Amino acid sequence: MKAPSILLSLAVAAIASAQDCSQASEPFYNITSKPFHLVVQSEDGKVNDTLSACHVGAALESLCLSNGNFGSSPTPIPGAEFYFNTSIYSSAPDESFGVPGILTWILPTSAFNVSSSAAFQYDPISSLAVPIISPGSDNPTLVTFDSQDDLAIQAYVRGSNGTGKYEQFYRWYACETFYGSYNYKNLAWNLGSDKPDNPSCVAVNVTRVFV
Repeated sequence: MKAPSILLSLAVAAIASAQDCSQASEPFYNITSKPFHLVVQSEDGKVNDTLSACHVGAALESLCLSNGNFGSSPTPIPGAEFYFNTSIYSSAPDESFGVPGILTWILPTSAFNVSSSAAFQYDPISSLAVPIISPGSDNPTLVTFDSQDDLAIQAYVRGSNGTGKYEQFYRWYACETFYGSYNYKNLAWNLGSDKPDNPSCVAVNVTRVFV
Protein backbone atom coordinates (compact mmCIF):
# COMPACT_ATOMS: atom_id res chain seq x y z
CA MET A 1 0.00 0.00 0.00
CA LYS A 2 2.99 2.30 0.37
CA ALA A 3 4.01 2.01 -3.29
CA PRO A 4 2.04 5.06 -4.57
CA SER A 5 3.53 7.25 -1.82
CA ILE A 6 7.02 6.02 -2.62
CA LEU A 7 6.51 6.67 -6.34
CA LEU A 8 5.24 10.18 -5.66
CA SER A 9 8.20 10.89 -3.37
CA LEU A 10 10.61 9.71 -6.05
CA ALA A 11 8.81 11.85 -8.63
CA VAL A 12 9.04 14.93 -6.41
CA ALA A 13 12.74 14.27 -5.80
CA ALA A 14 13.36 13.96 -9.53
CA ILE A 15 11.44 17.18 -10.15
CA ALA A 16 13.51 19.01 -7.55
CA SER A 17 16.72 17.78 -9.16
CA ALA A 18 15.54 18.86 -12.60
CA GLN A 19 14.56 22.29 -11.29
CA ASP A 20 17.96 22.76 -9.68
CA CYS A 21 19.63 21.97 -13.00
CA SER A 22 17.33 24.29 -14.96
CA GLN A 23 17.83 27.28 -12.68
CA ALA A 24 21.20 27.94 -14.30
CA SER A 25 19.51 28.82 -17.61
CA GLU A 26 16.42 30.77 -18.56
CA PRO A 27 13.50 28.59 -19.72
CA PHE A 28 12.76 28.77 -23.43
CA TYR A 29 9.02 29.35 -22.90
CA ASN A 30 9.56 32.45 -20.79
CA ILE A 31 6.34 34.45 -21.30
CA THR A 32 3.44 33.32 -19.11
CA SER A 33 -0.16 34.36 -19.65
CA LYS A 34 -2.70 35.17 -16.99
CA PRO A 35 -4.53 32.09 -15.63
CA PHE A 36 -7.57 30.81 -17.48
CA HIS A 37 -10.10 28.00 -17.56
CA LEU A 38 -10.55 25.80 -20.61
CA VAL A 39 -14.18 25.42 -21.66
CA VAL A 40 -15.22 22.56 -23.96
CA GLN A 41 -18.45 22.74 -25.95
CA SER A 42 -20.00 20.53 -28.59
CA GLU A 43 -22.05 21.93 -31.45
CA ASP A 44 -25.27 20.39 -30.11
CA GLY A 45 -24.63 21.65 -26.57
CA LYS A 46 -24.59 18.17 -25.02
CA VAL A 47 -21.00 18.79 -23.93
CA ASN A 48 -20.60 22.08 -22.08
CA ASP A 49 -17.97 21.82 -19.38
CA THR A 50 -14.58 22.91 -18.12
CA LEU A 51 -11.40 20.85 -18.06
CA SER A 52 -9.68 19.63 -14.91
CA ALA A 53 -6.30 18.05 -14.23
CA CYS A 54 -7.05 14.40 -13.39
CA HIS A 55 -4.51 12.08 -11.80
CA VAL A 56 -3.20 9.29 -14.05
CA GLY A 57 0.14 8.53 -12.36
CA ALA A 58 2.93 9.98 -10.25
CA ALA A 59 2.99 13.71 -11.16
CA LEU A 60 0.93 12.96 -14.31
CA GLU A 61 -2.50 14.34 -15.20
CA SER A 62 -4.91 14.12 -18.10
CA LEU A 63 -7.29 16.87 -19.18
CA CYS A 64 -10.63 15.46 -18.09
CA LEU A 65 -14.12 16.94 -18.12
CA SER A 66 -14.81 18.52 -14.73
CA ASN A 67 -18.35 17.11 -14.65
CA GLY A 68 -17.65 13.94 -16.58
CA ASN A 69 -19.02 11.80 -13.72
CA PHE A 70 -17.37 8.78 -15.27
CA GLY A 71 -14.87 6.08 -14.40
CA SER A 72 -12.08 7.32 -12.14
CA SER A 73 -13.89 10.63 -11.58
CA PRO A 74 -17.46 9.70 -10.57
CA THR A 75 -18.23 13.09 -8.98
CA PRO A 76 -17.76 16.70 -10.19
CA ILE A 77 -14.40 18.37 -9.54
CA PRO A 78 -13.30 22.02 -9.91
CA GLY A 79 -12.09 23.30 -13.25
CA ALA A 80 -8.32 23.76 -13.34
CA GLU A 81 -6.46 27.01 -13.90
CA PHE A 82 -4.11 26.74 -16.86
CA TYR A 83 -1.48 29.03 -18.38
CA PHE A 84 -0.14 29.56 -21.89
CA ASN A 85 3.61 29.94 -22.14
CA THR A 86 5.22 31.42 -25.24
CA SER A 87 8.76 32.54 -25.96
CA ILE A 88 10.49 35.77 -26.88
CA TYR A 89 12.27 33.64 -29.49
CA SER A 90 9.06 32.50 -31.23
CA SER A 91 6.74 34.16 -33.72
CA ALA A 92 3.51 33.28 -35.51
CA PRO A 93 3.93 31.50 -38.88
CA ASP A 94 1.38 33.89 -40.38
CA GLU A 95 0.35 37.37 -39.26
CA SER A 96 -3.26 36.20 -38.82
CA PHE A 97 -2.24 33.30 -36.56
CA GLY A 98 -1.41 33.20 -32.88
CA VAL A 99 2.11 32.60 -31.58
CA PRO A 100 2.67 28.91 -30.80
CA GLY A 101 3.45 27.91 -27.24
CA ILE A 102 2.75 25.34 -24.55
CA LEU A 103 -0.19 24.66 -22.26
CA THR A 104 0.97 24.65 -18.65
CA TRP A 105 -0.45 23.86 -15.22
CA ILE A 106 0.98 24.18 -11.73
CA LEU A 107 1.33 20.88 -9.86
CA PRO A 108 0.99 21.49 -6.11
CA THR A 109 3.14 19.32 -3.82
CA SER A 110 3.89 19.39 -0.11
CA ALA A 111 7.36 20.81 -0.82
CA PHE A 112 6.83 23.28 -3.69
CA ASN A 113 4.74 24.02 -6.77
CA VAL A 114 5.91 22.51 -10.04
CA SER A 115 5.30 23.97 -13.50
CA SER A 116 4.08 21.19 -15.79
CA SER A 117 3.25 21.11 -19.49
CA ALA A 118 0.97 19.11 -21.78
CA ALA A 119 2.22 16.71 -24.44
CA PHE A 120 0.40 14.24 -26.66
CA GLN A 121 0.65 10.57 -25.73
CA TYR A 122 0.08 8.19 -28.62
CA ASP A 123 -1.40 4.71 -28.84
CA PRO A 124 -0.23 2.80 -31.95
CA ILE A 125 -3.63 1.14 -32.37
CA SER A 126 -5.77 4.25 -31.84
CA SER A 127 -6.52 7.33 -33.92
CA LEU A 128 -6.44 9.46 -30.76
CA ALA A 129 -3.66 11.32 -29.01
CA VAL A 130 -4.34 12.19 -25.36
CA PRO A 131 -2.69 15.28 -23.81
CA ILE A 132 -0.89 14.33 -20.61
CA ILE A 133 0.53 16.92 -18.22
CA SER A 134 3.96 16.18 -16.74
CA PRO A 135 6.61 18.25 -14.92
CA GLY A 136 8.89 20.49 -16.96
CA SER A 137 8.76 21.56 -20.59
CA ASP A 138 11.33 19.39 -22.35
CA ASN A 139 8.99 17.66 -24.83
CA PRO A 140 5.72 19.59 -25.00
CA THR A 141 3.18 19.61 -27.81
CA LEU A 142 2.97 23.07 -29.35
CA VAL A 143 -0.48 24.64 -29.45
CA THR A 144 -1.89 28.10 -30.04
CA PHE A 145 -4.98 30.21 -29.43
CA ASP A 146 -6.69 31.94 -32.34
CA SER A 147 -8.33 35.37 -32.34
CA GLN A 148 -11.47 33.85 -30.75
CA ASP A 149 -9.42 32.25 -27.95
CA ASP A 150 -10.07 28.77 -29.37
CA LEU A 151 -7.33 26.20 -28.85
CA ALA A 152 -5.72 25.04 -32.10
CA ILE A 153 -2.68 23.32 -33.54
CA GLN A 154 -0.71 24.81 -36.41
CA ALA A 155 0.82 22.70 -39.15
CA TYR A 156 2.40 23.24 -42.54
CA VAL A 157 0.30 21.65 -45.29
CA ARG A 158 2.20 20.83 -48.46
CA GLY A 159 0.53 21.50 -51.77
CA SER A 160 1.41 20.54 -55.32
CA ASN A 161 4.53 21.75 -57.12
CA GLY A 162 6.32 22.59 -53.90
CA THR A 163 3.66 24.98 -52.67
CA GLY A 164 2.17 24.95 -49.22
CA LYS A 165 0.99 27.04 -46.31
CA TYR A 166 0.41 26.95 -42.57
CA GLU A 167 -3.08 26.12 -41.36
CA GLN A 168 -4.75 25.92 -37.96
CA PHE A 169 -6.59 22.73 -37.00
CA TYR A 170 -9.27 22.07 -34.38
CA ARG A 171 -9.57 18.29 -34.13
CA TRP A 172 -10.51 18.17 -30.45
CA TYR A 173 -12.84 15.55 -29.03
CA ALA A 174 -14.23 14.61 -25.63
CA CYS A 175 -13.77 10.84 -25.31
CA GLU A 176 -13.92 8.07 -22.76
CA THR A 177 -10.28 6.96 -22.65
CA PHE A 178 -7.89 4.96 -20.51
CA TYR A 179 -4.40 5.96 -19.44
CA GLY A 180 -2.79 3.20 -17.46
CA SER A 181 -5.44 2.00 -15.01
CA TYR A 182 -7.33 5.33 -15.02
CA ASN A 183 -10.33 6.09 -17.20
CA TYR A 184 -11.95 9.48 -17.64
CA LYS A 185 -13.88 11.52 -20.15
CA ASN A 186 -10.77 13.22 -21.50
CA LEU A 187 -9.88 15.81 -24.05
CA ALA A 188 -8.29 14.06 -27.02
CA TRP A 189 -6.89 14.98 -30.42
CA ASN A 190 -7.91 13.06 -33.53
CA LEU A 191 -5.02 12.09 -35.79
CA GLY A 192 -6.34 12.80 -39.25
CA SER A 193 -9.50 14.19 -40.80
CA ASP A 194 -11.63 11.03 -40.45
CA LYS A 195 -13.85 10.40 -37.44
CA PRO A 196 -12.13 8.89 -34.37
CA ASP A 197 -12.21 5.12 -33.99
CA ASN A 198 -13.50 5.56 -30.42
CA PRO A 199 -17.33 5.58 -30.62
CA SER A 200 -17.66 7.60 -27.39
CA CYS A 201 -15.97 10.67 -28.91
CA VAL A 202 -17.84 13.93 -29.39
CA ALA A 203 -16.32 16.81 -31.37
CA VAL A 204 -15.74 19.90 -29.22
CA ASN A 205 -14.32 23.40 -29.35
CA VAL A 206 -11.86 24.29 -26.61
CA THR A 207 -11.92 27.94 -25.54
CA ARG A 208 -9.94 29.76 -22.89
CA VAL A 209 -11.76 32.02 -20.46
CA PHE A 210 -9.46 34.17 -18.35
CA VAL A 211 -10.00 34.04 -14.61
